[in-house]
Amino acid sequence: MTRLQESIYDKTGADIPCALQALANRYVADNPAEPYRYRAFNREGIQRANDFRYVFNLGDRFPEAEVGQISYAWGMMWCDHPDTEMTWLTTAWGPLEVFVNGQRIYRSLPGDERPKIKRECRALLNAGWNDIALKFTKTRAGFGGLFGTPSSKWVIFNSIIASSERSGQEGWLFSKPVDEAVEELPIAGQSEFAGALQWCPHLEWTEEQQLMTPLERLYGSADGSTAFAWSKFQANNAANRMYRIIGSSLGPTVLLIDGVEKYRCEQAGKFELEMELSYGSHQLVIRDTAASSWGTTVTVMSGDQPVRLEQPVPVHGYSGAWLYLGPFADQYIPGKLELTELHRVHKDGGQGTYWRADMPGAWIRPYLEAPLFGKWNYPVGVTLYGLAQMGRTLGRSDLVAYAADHVAQTVRWYPYTKWDYEQYKGTGINQSLADIDSLDDCGSFGSTMLELYRDHKRISGVEELAEVIGTYISEKQERLTDGAFYRKHGQGEDTMWADDLYMSVPFLCRYYELTGQEKYIHDAARQFLLFRKYLYIPEEQLMSHVYDFEQGLATGVPWGRGNGWVLFSLSELLSALPEKHPEREELLEMFRTLSAGYLAHQSEEGLWRQVINEPDAYLETSCTAMFIYAYARGVRNGWLTDKAAYSNSAIQAWRGLTRHRIDARGNLFGVCRGSGYSHSSRYYKYDLLPQLNDTHGIGIVMLAGVELQRLIEWLQMP
Repeated sequence: MTRLQESIYDKTGADIPCALQALANRYVADNPAEPYRYRAFNREGIQRANDFRYVFNLGDRFPEAEVGQISYAWGMMWCDHPDTEMTWLTTAWGPLEVFVNGQRIYRSLPGDERPKIKRECRALLNAGWNDIALKFTKTRAGFGGLFGTPSSKWVIFNSIIASSERSGQEGWLFSKPVDEAVEELPIAGQSEFAGALQWCPHLEWTEEQQLMTPLERLYGSADGSTAFAWSKFQANNAANRMYRIIGSSLGPTVLLIDGVEKYRCEQAGKFELEMELSYGSHQLVIRDTAASSWGTTVTVMSGDQPVRLEQPVPVHGYSGAWLYLGPFADQYIPGKLELTELHRVHKDGGQGTYWRADMPGAWIRPYLEAPLFGKWNYPVGVTLYGLAQMGRTLGRSDLVAYAADHVAQTVRWYPYTKWDYEQYKGTGINQSLADIDSLDDCGSFGSTMLELYRDHKRISGVEELAEVIGTYISEKQERLTDGAFYRKHGQGEDTMWADDLYMSVPFLCRYYELTGQEKYIHDAARQFLLFRKYLYIPEEQLMSHVYDFEQGLATGVPWGRGNGWVLFSLSELLSALPEKHPEREELLEMFRTLSAGYLAHQSEEGLWRQVINEPDAYLETSCTAMFIYAYARGVRNGWLTDKAAYSNSAIQAWRGLTRHRIDARGNLFGVCRGSGYSHSSRYYKYDLLPQLNDTHGIGIVMLAGVELQRLIEWLQMP
């Protein structure tokens, strides 16, 4: 944004609360609190590999297939905005073609058709549902392949079944092999019985299974075991609140309405109950115990009219009214209060169990499909930190509650997330939390989790998850022989990133405050001194973004946000570090030296640049905000002795943000997108272009405003 007339400054000047309110209100309005979405998933269908891609093991599924025969896979993907580019990663074991909305976007070449070869393909998606079809051809060498996102944690791709019969299930339909290619590819909403292809996995129960009760189909005879069926209904007859429950059981059964037992019998038989029910929705749970057979049928009557039973929660891709849970031996039967807590995996003496649908192979799974709410990743962690601190400072309890609810949802679902990942090799919610293998995965959001936990002890599971994160950082995160964090594997193999100071140190500080264990604060302090050894550019008083151990040198590029992370995190450390800590003075000197280095490169507009020391680099928002934050804290806490210089710098920088980077509607401009690294500054200036409303900047700008407001109030004190 460049036009002053559109800026928040044009409307309110550099008023800090007004800008913060605009940022927060827009973010919350665009990302309302919402639960995870439930979909049916078929365990007999296509599964995932450890890298989150779908595995089309067609050679195993169709061993009788002949060379030259063809199988298709059919799915669809939702896109909110038109012309959004999507990238997939393929591995072809034989000839593979990829079609999006009927257009071929990829065809494997002979050199691609190897088990270890990965190739990218891209397409521009339409707004709404996009059809995806894969065409596999069998050769003597292989049949099938892998297809999915190249990023298991940042760009989540869940294929949704597109047929009219199973629309909304997660996964793929795949066809039995045919001799000739089809002339027309299937499209969303089409019946899977139309055309010449026969689709798998099985859609319907066999004739023999259809004669069984749902519990018999799902769990077998299971003599002596217990299982549950769960549905709901609406008591919407305002004129008559009396309802009849008519049923028939094949063995011992208990009927509960809204968690209250209404009927119990110890043997098979029919029953009829009459009761008064309040207007609105009512939960209906049946507990059955297997004898010679098991299962209960129930009809709810209002007068002489049956009341329609509904799914207790919306499950996409499933039309039945009942969900099922079991089987349980006596010692594992869940209590009625925990029974319908959907974040809970229920113990069964084995791997645990969850709710199922009355369909072959179908289980219920939650999926994170909201753009941001309920997501666990590091920029969202910073955003929630900003919302919480702003809410506290400006008396906006609603914003603090919003941030706390977001954190609570991710933490509450953590045990299920781990179970889902172990069952399916790729979880529907927060893959980064289920498979922690980097500081990015845990430190930033974990720090915000602990920050909110201070005032919201009601968030259950925080200390258990914090222990998981603390153990990972202390015992599992890759380190050099001197103890410094670095990246041995994954993005940036054999490198050290300035970013990782933020991904680790704030959490270590807060975990030290929670546990009282000094090893965490000692580790945090040590990391700064070690990172300085590798990344500091003494002649510039700046930090390189990355040290490349394969090349044996630092990149020498002082990326703006990388340096912002350093000073921001150092201010977090100094706030938590005991006054008599042996390394405090050395760290204070590091803070002052870096602050002076950054001050020398502030632009006339008040902002800092994407590459701090290069005048042709664009003015970048997130690093500017982090320098405001650190300078304001530094002056207020006495870490920076030149109060006038740094206070004026922070105020000038805030004026620049409100004039050039925040508009009157609360949109935030000029935030560098998530980065890789390079030894060339051109990558940072011309490839890492600024984004609109990027979460790498929203929370940081709010935090900057909060700290600057505190500084101004402090300066005004007599």
